[in-house]
Amino acid sequence: MASSSSGNSVPAAEAVQVLVSSLADDSLIVREASMAALKEITFLNPLLVLDCCLTVSRGGRRRFGNIAGLFQVMSVAIQALDKGDVDHNYLAKVAKIATSEVISTKELNADWQRAAAGVLVSVGSHMPDLMMEEIFLHLSGSNSALPAMVQILADFASSDALQFTPHLKGVLARVVPILGNVRDIHRPIFANAFKCWCQSCWQCSVDFPLSSVVDADIMSFLNSAFELLLRVWAISRDLKVRISSVEALGQMVGLITRTQLKAALPRLIPTILELYKRDQDDVAFVATCSLHNLLNASLLSENGPPLLDFEDLTITLSTLLPVVCRSSDKKEHSDFSVGLKTYNEVQHCFLTVGLVYPEDLFVFLLNKCKLKEEPLAVGALSVLKHLLPRLSEAWHSKRPLLIEVVKLLLDELNLGVCKALAELIVVMASHCYLVGPSGELFIEYLVRHSAMFGLHRDDTERSREVNSSPGGYYPFVYKKVEMKMDAVTLSELRAICEKGLLLITVTVPEMEHVLWPFLLKLIIPRVYTGAVATVCKCISELCRRRSSQSGAAVLECKARADIPHPEELFARLIVLLHNPLAREQLATQILTVLCYLAPLFPKNINMFWQDEIPKMKAYVSDTEDLKQDPSYQESWDDMIINFIAESLDVIQDVDWVISLGNAFEKHYELYKPDDEHSALLHRCLGILLQKVHTRAYVRAKIDLMYKQANITIPTNRLGLAKAMGLVAASHLDTVLDKLKDILDNVGQSIFQRFLSFFSDKAKMEESDDIHAALALMYGYAAKYAPSTVIEARIDALVGVNMLSRLLHVRHPTAKQAVITAIDLLGQAVINAAESGISFLLKRRDQLLDYILTLMGRDEEDGFFESNIEHLRTQSLALSACTTLVSVEPKLTTETRNLVMKATIGFFGLPNEPADVIDPLIGNLITLLCTILITSGEDGRSRAEQLLQILRKVDQYVSSSLDYQRKRGCLAAHELLFKFRMICISGYCALGCRGTCTHREKTDRAMHHTLSNLPSAFALPSRDALRLGDRTMMYLPRCVDTNSEVRKILHLYFSIALSLPRPVNSSFSNDIELSYSALSSLEDVISILRSDASIDPSEVFNRVVSSVCILLTKEELAAALHGCSGAICDKIKQSAEGAIQAVNEFVMKRGNELNETDIARTTQSLLSAVIHVNEKYLRQEALGAVSLLQFLSVKQNIFIFHTLWLD
Repeated sequence: MASSSSGNSVPAAEAVQVLVSSLADDSLIVREASMAALKEITFLNPLLVLDCCLTVSRGGRRRFGNIAGLFQVMSVAIQALDKGDVDHNYLAKVAKIATSEVISTKELNADWQRAAAGVLVSVGSHMPDLMMEEIFLHLSGSNSALPAMVQILADFASSDALQFTPHLKGVLARVVPILGNVRDIHRPIFANAFKCWCQSCWQCSVDFPLSSVVDADIMSFLNSAFELLLRVWAISRDLKVRISSVEALGQMVGLITRTQLKAALPRLIPTILELYKRDQDDVAFVATCSLHNLLNASLLSENGPPLLDFEDLTITLSTLLPVVCRSSDKKEHSDFSVGLKTYNEVQHCFLTVGLVYPEDLFVFLLNKCKLKEEPLAVGALSVLKHLLPRLSEAWHSKRPLLIEVVKLLLDELNLGVCKALAELIVVMASHCYLVGPSGELFIEYLVRHSAMFGLHRDDTERSREVNSSPGGYYPFVYKKVEMKMDAVTLSELRAICEKGLLLITVTVPEMEHVLWPFLLKLIIPRVYTGAVATVCKCISELCRRRSSQSGAAVLECKARADIPHPEELFARLIVLLHNPLAREQLATQILTVLCYLAPLFPKNINMFWQDEIPKMKAYVSDTEDLKQDPSYQESWDDMIINFIAESLDVIQDVDWVISLGNAFEKHYELYKPDDEHSALLHRCLGILLQKVHTRAYVRAKIDLMYKQANITIPTNRLGLAKAMGLVAASHLDTVLDKLKDILDNVGQSIFQRFLSFFSDKAKMEESDDIHAALALMYGYAAKYAPSTVIEARIDALVGVNMLSRLLHVRHPTAKQAVITAIDLLGQAVINAAESGISFLLKRRDQLLDYILTLMGRDEEDGFFESNIEHLRTQSLALSACTTLVSVEPKLTTETRNLVMKATIGFFGLPNEPADVIDPLIGNLITLLCTILITSGEDGRSRAEQLLQILRKVDQYVSSSLDYQRKRGCLAAHELLFKFRMICISGYCALGCRGTCTHREKTDRAMHHTLSNLPSAFALPSRDALRLGDRTMMYLPRCVDTNSEVRKILHLYFSIALSLPRPVNSSFSNDIELSYSALSSLEDVISILRSDASIDPSEVFNRVVSSVCILLTKEELAAALHGCSGAICDKIKQSAEGAIQAVNEFVMKRGNELNETDIARTTQSLLSAVIHVNEKYLRQEALGAVSLLQFLSVKQNIFIFHTLWLD
């Protein structure tokens, strides 16, 4: 045959032969690559590929190892042939080769046989007559290859129905007579073939009349085959035979005569239904498809009336309903699973019945719903949902019946039924079934299940109790129930109800009159809290559409007595704002709906909300960014409180504010005490009372607030305390009177508490809770109280030792509360000073003693105080100490030493847990810095204080533990940084960096003068710091094994060595060299910040060189005198760095040392030689000693020479 012409370049025959040969390669990768290449080449020159394949195929599979792959390539090549390239003799040769391989064995299981069959099908696509002739040669009862030939015919019918159907009569004439002799093992092949052949007839009927495709002879053959399959094969013991037979019968029912079909129905329907007992997805799908075809042929035939009455179908429909239930679950978990396909087929079956018997089917489905049995009820509800849009006209008059039945199911607890019912309600809404009170009932049902909590699939059951709401907000009153978790989870049910609500609101305009203003009613009840975000979305959508009818919306709300007042809505929504990370963007939805509902509120609030709410929405818009801020919750709660305060200021309606306060009071029952919303509710009521001027009303509400608070829960206790503080801003005396009453009612002396330890521990815990709450309330009352009256109140509180009555707490959280209260008292003093009202905090030292007492661990107390809680207590205590140290009067020496003694040891705490330890160490460093900046009257006294603190930290700077060295070095750096800041620009009582309102400024003229000079001349003197000793203490850390330690110490030296030298110090280097050394040191720090991978030894060399230049003679001598400890450092690398620095100091500036300095340095080096174990270090130290002695001799010779000249 001639090759087909092509404009593309064609691979050479030799290359194609190589690729064909590679199909039999031992490597799977080579075989796959060769096949892919050959398939691509077939589109360029199919004949060339086919010729090469044909050449190697003549030997069969015995000579070619991968005959299956070869046949696959040949099949693709044949299909790619153009009509002009098709040659009868050539394809006949190919067909012979393929047929010989197929008939070489009795079975059709091997991959090479299936590939050969594919070649024959490809040949048939071009020359069906040729293929049929080849097949018919082997299509006889005695031929062992008969099943294979039948399978090939089935494949051909599936691939090319139009070319197969004209040969159907010849096929049936040869196959039907031998059906009775087919063995069981081969029956599935024959049954599948009949299915494929019948399907080809149905495909042809799309373009041609069925009568022209299936003539009398074909129908006769099919009738015979139908009877055999129905009476013999469909009742076989072999499941595969039964399934394949039922599948074939399902395709044949529309092709046989109506008489034969009617006679077969009593036998065929039970045969199909019997398969559902297997409870297998694939079996159910086959049975349902066949049943669907049967119902179509029996009920919807154009040739006569239905062959089945509805009574005849009840068993069939009852069997199908549980299949809907099972498949409805399975279809949720796959894009196009067998379960989904089965579900669709079942719905088609019901639709077929419904088209013929709509009323009977409707009554049947409602009766099944009333039974409340899960499989039947779920199935019936799913069918109703599916058929309601399709049979809406036929069922229109039945709407009241459907609504009544659905009402009966509203209290059903089975989750499967609930899910199906929710879906049906959504469909009913879209077809205007939901009107009036019943419509509201169904909407409420969706909201109720939108509020349900989510459970995992492996949770088998869950009990919950929902309290009925006061005022008749909702009719659903739950008892304690157990909900089955079989196939549907609460999360899935909730998602369906949420989506359904939104779908109804957005796409069904007719539901607007049902939803508005009814949805406002569903915001308040506690049981619907979880659905508030979805309800708010729906309300916002309704308001958006009704924006031009705001006046009508207000009137509609006022017209209904059951709709909550605006004050109640505001009180509920503002508290639910608490969690900015809540699901469904709850905070954003609430803020949006508040904007839309503004017309319901006093008129002057609208403009304020339009301006303020977008800012709040912007804050919570990016939740991921919000999570990066550890204090986001506190900031957000403060924004909510400020929003309420400003809203009340704008409203300026006393009656409305009083009504809002009453609403807040009622809403305490909506939140559990351990719910953080309850804590925010305290604060909301507190800020409202701040705006009220009626003392009796305020006192009544704070009494209620304390009564409603559960002070055993820390979050609730803190919310109560902050609320009392907010009230104290306007009613301080009222709040203090309430607190005094509470304190007086505790009524337990220390002795009574001691006795209660043995009698009733619960009372002791209760007392601790009360004392903790009191302490916090006192603290926040002081924080928020007006600065003009706070001095007298604090003096009274501290002066009468009222706080001492709160010190006998033992529980860790109670201790933390009392410490926080003392901290807040100190902050109140500082805040008053900022406002220009400065006063001394009397008995400040006593308060510090209180804190140190609470900070310690009491071994004799009755509570087990976990180590973590104790650390948290200590961290808070350090922060409170910092606050008290910051206020006037200044610390006495005795108190300062007491505080440092009690706290400095925290540097030795272990490194874990890091989330508790790290803040504690940070607070400790802040405390030390605060002690430094509030001590002394001038730079020298502060320098002495700094030196004292640094010496206490030295033990941690030289520790063998990395984390302790890091803490010590960080403290040293921060202390020196503060020292420089306060000496050049005054100081801040809070230790702020940069410019702040607390700092005492230096003389502006002097500051202007100093700003024109280099910083080295403007900074404080360093003589009192004993910088030489400090240098040798910290220099080993510059070569520490911990990179963080190295960075910190580099910063330390850049600050310390930039301090100005004493006026009378001895210094031989010129000023330019000093600037150069200082610049080099700063360059090293800059490099380290940008490139942490720089060689540490290079950095250390530059640091040592700079330090050597910048030290004065006295500081150099002091550094060398103290070198013994540095050389004996516990870290080998640091000790080596220390001796390196000593050698460089001696070599470069040893000639500046006098005899006394040399002697003392030599003694220090020899001491180091005695104590170190490293040979290298001893040798280097002795080398330094030798160099010092050499310098000493040189100096003696110089002196002798000078005297001789004289």
